[in-house]
Amino acid sequence: MGMKLKAWAIATLIPILSCAGCRWGTSVESLESPFALRRQTQAIALQTRVKQGVFPEKISIKLRQILYQHAFDDRLPGVVLYIATSDGVWSGAAGTANVEAKQAMQPTDRFRIASLTKMFVSVVCLQLAEEGRLSLNDTMAQWLPQEVSDRFPDSQKTTIRQLLNHTTGFNDPYTDAFQQAVLANPTYKWQAQEVLEFAEGRDPATVNGSFYYSNTNYLLLELILEQVTGEPLAQTIRQRILTPLDLSDTFMEVREPIPDGFAQGYQDWDKTGKPKNMTKPLVNDGLGLGDGGLVSSAPDLARFMRVLFGDNGLIQPESRNEMLNLVGRDRRGGYGMGISYQPTAWGEAWGHTGKTTGFMSDIMYLPAHDMIIVAWTNSGDSDRGNPSEIIEDSLRVIFGKTSY
Repeated sequence: MGMKLKAWAIATLIPILSCAGCRWGTSVESLESPFALRRQTQAIALQTRVKQGVFPEKISIKLRQILYQHAFDDRLPGVVLYIATSDGVWSGAAGTANVEAKQAMQPTDRFRIASLTKMFVSVVCLQLAEEGRLSLNDTMAQWLPQEVSDRFPDSQKTTIRQLLNHTTGFNDPYTDAFQQAVLANPTYKWQAQEVLEFAEGRDPATVNGSFYYSNTNYLLLELILEQVTGEPLAQTIRQRILTPLDLSDTFMEVREPIPDGFAQGYQDWDKTGKPKNMTKPLVNDGLGLGDGGLVSSAPDLARFMRVLFGDNGLIQPESRNEMLNLVGRDRRGGYGMGISYQPTAWGEAWGHTGKTTGFMSDIMYLPAHDMIIVAWTNSGDSDRGNPSEIIEDSLRVIFGKTSY
């Protein structure tokens, strides 16, 4: 993406930038009022020049420009960029967390992390395997009620390992029929087994053993983990990951109360041509489930990744090797257990993308640079930008076109 912006566009977006160490008033004028925003620029200008210490000021300015440009060009309500290195943290935000309340986005705001949740579920599975409470080679039929497992082809030989790395061949439950069910009752509180009914009775998308990404796998894992532990998945994740790591901004939506809530998400979910608030009033399209139910923040996610890849991680090194063992690998990357691999111009990257009602996100860990980078937006419309592009633009600014 080019870095050039019209001067007036930059001037109107500067006031809604938040960077590490500089936090000001949480209310701003609407993006539709550029002249009202410009009046705030002078008062905030000094705060936006606070030295962050991680990158030279020239790079920091360019990173801020990336946020301005994506917020403006992609017509995003808000966007966050968070970069954690061994030298410290750089973070920034542009736009609004709540359009109706004219509340500025902050780098520490919470959001629906969608499929990034799969990394947490995978870690729990691997922890239980280490403890001998399950085996990755157990079949789903060993743990699920027969009325559930018999609805899926090859359930007698499909293993937990295959659920984790998406090699079951099961199709996805989020079909047109499911969307129609949500439209008919937008606030209905879905359970995993109910959502799975929309995947039942369908031919597998691919043969068993081939990689095919499907949310069905992690809904089934939710049911299995609850059988193994005797506890709701939300409670298990809290006990095993959130509390030990002090991830105080991470919650399982719907299943747990979320003090002070999270950023509002926007999307044209009913295809009327206009994005709508998807959080107030709530539109529940399967929220709070094992395939993508967590709400978190960029700092919490960065801490999770730091510990996961650290020497004293959440799982043993042998288990982490299992997690990073790739299937479906090609020149674009591959998939492990709840985590994806991507070759980049700046070295290998591990992480996940997420897309859910009102939000899109991406997280990458680059071992060669000991860097974790998170980008997210409170827009769920794919035609309004891509957090992965924000990360790529940022890495190009930090390292150049390539670091090799």
